[in-house]
Amino acid sequence: MNAPTPSPFAKLFGGGYRLLVPIVPHGAPLSNRTHLKPKSRGKAPGIRNHEGKWTSIRDWQNTTPTEADLSAWTAMGAGVGIRTGPQPDGTWLEAIDADTLDAACAGIIEAQVEGFFGFTPTRVGNAPKALYLIRVEAPAGDQPIPYMSLAFDGGVVEVLGRAKQFVAGDSIHPTTLQPYKWTRPLCRFEDLPVRTLDELHAFLSACRAALPAAGDVYTEGRGNRSVAQEALAGDLAELERAIPLIPNVYEPPGREKFIRMAAAFRGAFQNHYERGLELFEEWADKADLSVRPDDSVHEDPGQVYRSVKAPYACGAGLLYELAEAADPSGEFRRADALAAPYFDAEAAAMQPDEVDTAEAATIVGADKIPPLVSGRIDLGDLIGLPPRQWLYGTKISRRYVTFLASPGGVGKTAYVFAMALAAASSQALLHDTARKPLRVWIYNLEDDIVELRRRLAAAMRHYGLDPAVLDNIRLNSGRDRRFRIVQAKDGQFVVLPDFRGVIEEMRREQVDILIVDPYLRSHGVSENENEAQDEVMRLYADIAEATNAGIVLVHHTKKGAVAGEMDSLRGGSTQGGGARAAFTLSPMASEDAAKLGIPDEERRLYVRMDDAKNNMAPPAQRAEWLKLASVHLGNGTVEYPHGDNVQVATAWTPPSAWEGAEEGSEHKVLSAIEAGPSTGERYSARPQDRDRWVGDALVSLLGCTVGQAKATIEAWLKQGVIEVADYRSVDQRKTRKGVYVRMLPEVSEQDIFG
Repeated sequence: MNAPTPSPFAKLFGGGYRLLVPIVPHGAPLSNRTHLKPKSRGKAPGIRNHEGKWTSIRDWQNTTPTEADLSAWTAMGAGVGIRTGPQPDGTWLEAIDADTLDAACAGIIEAQVEGFFGFTPTRVGNAPKALYLIRVEAPAGDQPIPYMSLAFDGGVVEVLGRAKQFVAGDSIHPTTLQPYKWTRPLCRFEDLPVRTLDELHAFLSACRAALPAAGDVYTEGRGNRSVAQEALAGDLAELERAIPLIPNVYEPPGREKFIRMAAAFRGAFQNHYERGLELFEEWADKADLSVRPDDSVHEDPGQVYRSVKAPYACGAGLLYELAEAADPSGEFRRADALAAPYFDAEAAAMQPDEVDTAEAATIVGADKIPPLVSGRIDLGDLIGLPPRQWLYGTKISRRYVTFLASPGGVGKTAYVFAMALAAASSQALLHDTARKPLRVWIYNLEDDIVELRRRLAAAMRHYGLDPAVLDNIRLNSGRDRRFRIVQAKDGQFVVLPDFRGVIEEMRREQVDILIVDPYLRSHGVSENENEAQDEVMRLYADIAEATNAGIVLVHHTKKGAVAGEMDSLRGGSTQGGGARAAFTLSPMASEDAAKLGIPDEERRLYVRMDDAKNNMAPPAQRAEWLKLASVHLGNGTVEYPHGDNVQVATAWTPPSAWEGAEEGSEHKVLSAIEAGPSTGERYSARPQDRDRWVGDALVSLLGCTVGQAKATIEAWLKQGVIEVADYRSVDQRKTRKGVYVRMLPEVSEQDIFG
């Protein structure tokens, strides 16, 4: 008598493949209570229930099947899947999936597979797509081998690692409606080629070099420079607080929102896969099925959750935002939740099914659904209000952002160091000071750390500061360690780990003021898109709020910028809207230099500061001025005997025409003006009337410069001290314009040069 033909499960099990999975057959009837989708039949794990219909199977990623399981799956007619990842013998089973319909690209991948791994078993379902099977030595330290992928123009190469599965046989491909087949036969498990993780990485690198427009290799759980997946992961305790607050309201298009939320959960729970699945199912069950749209009635939350593949485009930040908006108590705050300690994404691996998730992977974000509630207020709310917490003059406030902008080469960085030392020492080194010594952190993203130390040393030397002031200074260079809080990816904004990292470090170091120089290099979104800039400014506001600190963003102005105008800042206008104060620095203009008697070749040493936007303090009545001083560091060597001279910003006040003048000089000058240059003649207000220009009287009597005289005349005309009116010239015998004195003011420096 012939022995019975072993089942596909038994054949694979006998061939050493012990981690098998039942696959829902193509065309199988689905249970009304299952969350499987019709298109997942033929490749998703599942079992047949007592009604003869198919439903999903739980925790297949972590279950080792028994022979009884294999018999039961055979009896119900299930297809056969093989689970990848760690195997009982200690090696890892890895499936290389060439997911492309471009024959040329498929050929490139096949050639690379053969070059690195030899003629491995090859499975085809929808040619030229192909799957290649290898084994990999277990990494040192029991570290998991994560899912990896490489996207290119025409498809993607995937390495299916831990807790993934692929269809091995006895199943119909849902697209071609033809059986899967092994074009290179599946060998015994022990005969599969065994390679190292380094060889696997080298294979992906070679594919990246050979395939058209290939991107960076993505590693699940770790993220990379282009996606930064770890930034989407949330703190488990904060997520468990947030999710019960998020309402589940199905509004058209309901299923789209359902998938969006699944994507957010997957990104947030990268390190807690099972807990994320549990909470997503609980969140999904909160909705009344009767109000779900038709296309989501039979959605299985677990299946949708598992179907979302990395890289994710949203995560904890989105869930926190929805929770904050919905919390009636107002106690949940997105900024605090984002600042909570986060776990390394390598601590756990994710376990999605091998299902078609093109739709789920491209739909990201979530609707902001909580209702708006108007805020009531009474007289008690207006009593005992705390004063604004100014840190440095009225330029920097706790919990708010300040912009400092100028063209290149004006002296922003020199000003930043002087301002930082003024705040750290609580001394009036410039025009403002701090009420007490403050902790200041300068993060410069342009210069190297040695150059930054030169600038700091020069300022300390010029101002003669006690070295103890350095206890309140923190200094970093972006050349040693980049700093970026957000970037754009596929039309979405991805919050990067540095957002949380800077909050944690500021809290640990008790930083009062963070200075980021320049602002542009601290983010990776479009400078000119308002939506993008609004997101960056919102994150900086979150940092200020979470740390109770002031943030100073050093920025550049546009070409043709006008001093003191908010629109002069480079980029989208919403960045200015996100700041509560803004100041511009600009070199002294030629006309100002002429007024002040400063040689034109020296005017760039003088810098004007204007209030571009200060919503909390009265607008400055006049510009503040700085002068750039050159300080020698005394650091000459045999090779460089001259050492270094470094610019230091210092406070400077424009001289007025009245400096050194005797008391009562203004009356003397005005009397001379009223008397005129000669009998029957009056002075002219126009400098071009050289024979009788009124400024000459000031120059002669006060010894001031022509520029100072012009500034005084302009101020007097504005104040009504003098005025221009017609008079009958004795010499010319005609009507001319002349200056008349109307009042005798008290002249101050501010009045003369405003």
